[in-house]
Amino acid sequence: MPPAVRARLWSRLRDAREPKPAWHRRPVFWGLAASAAALAFMVFFMRAPPARALGGLEVAQASADLMAREDAAGVVIQGGEAALLDAARGITVRNQGPLVVRREPSGVRLVRGRAEFSVNHRQPGAPPAVVLVSGGAIEVMGTRFTVEERGGEGTVTLHEGAIAFRGLRGEVVPVKVGQTWAWPVAEPTEPVLREPVPREPAPPESGQPQPLATPGPKGASTRVPSPRVHAPSAEDVLQELEVLRGRHEFEQAARYLEEAMRKQPVATRERLSFELGSLLTYQLKDARRACPHWARHEQQFQRGHYAEAVQRARGALACEGRDREGAR
Repeated sequence: MPPAVRARLWSRLRDAREPKPAWHRRPVFWGLAASAAALAFMVFFMRAPPARALGGLEVAQASADLMAREDAAGVVIQGGEAALLDAARGITVRNQGPLVVRREPSGVRLVRGRAEFSVNHRQPGAPPAVVLVSGGAIEVMGTRFTVEERGGEGTVTLHEGAIAFRGLRGEVVPVKVGQTWAWPVAEPTEPVLREPVPREPAPPESGQPQPLATPGPKGASTRVPSPRVHAPSAEDVLQELEVLRGRHEFEQAARYLEEAMRKQPVATRERLSFELGSLLTYQLKDARRACPHWARHEQQFQRGHYAEAVQRARGALACEGRDREGAR
């Protein structure tokens, strides 16, 4: 037998006698390994699915039967429940039935339906979040409330926190916890006069104008009662002040306080006077107005509750030096 043939024969016999590795004898091992790798791949890439968004609002939560779509009117929820998040403004909307809501540059507008709104607490000096409705806007610094919009009319009910409703004509109504505000607000009705009726002359000793007279039965004259204007409470004034501060409308806030102080009793006037001085000192930084205001405040409210804070404000403005210059 030639040597080359003998060498090949011995090589084959030796390979046949040596045992094969277990994994080589069991092809099932490769199938299990491939399945495990595929499962790990799926878990890694599917554990954080991208959040679904509708009309610029993130769908933070959704029920299994949610039926929602996006069209020209906004986000339309026809069935099921969802929590829609405006992350930039910290506003969460939870529908309570069919709903149409739309994200706008100035806020979130409730077009139609009923929803509960939750707004993250705003930092001091930050602008309020805004929920738009047909009757105006709801300005929020951080709270929870329910809004129902029925197309031209609706209501807002405050559950916690504080909100202010700003009407289409610019009027501002603070809403307290447990209260419900409705819109539209009925316009005041003017008496209809069938023929011109002159004003009755005022008595010489009274400089107050008299109300109009309207013809009554059988030519009798009945007076139209003058509407009573109720001054807002100190709490209402302070809530409106926070809204104006949140929008950085400091000059308007100062004018609002000056007007409100005239209608408040002495017992509550001190707090408003202090808030006005703080606005002039720290927000407007107007020493020309703040120093005389603090001087009047100290004269009117001697040994007041804010004596130390007033002294710090006067020191920050160097009011003593200004007072000496004015005396010269």
